[in-house]
Amino acid sequence: MENIEVYFKSATSAVEYAKMQTEKKGYKVDYSEWFTQIACGGRYGRLRPSIGEYHSFIIELSKDNRKASKCLSITLYGMASGNFELVNYIN
Repeated sequence: MENIEVYFKSATSAVEYAKMQTEKKGYKVDYSEWFTQIACGGRYGRLRPSIGEYHSFIIELSKDNRKASKCLSITLYGMASGNFELVNYIN
């Protein structure tokens, strides 16, 4: 059984982990989507959610040099401890 990390000290390390797990499954992240949604914060204006808030992102994927019908879904939750909880899956 795969050991999956859920809690991270930074929002950046959480999304990088989600990206790494996705690439292990043979998918490639659309880097323009990644830049718009993750690096620029998408509709939130920043990646990191405040304490008690969620930020959700959907990133397009490709596989075998073709656009995949699936996307990477990432949800970050800002915990009171200052850590971030990550929920990610390919849908």
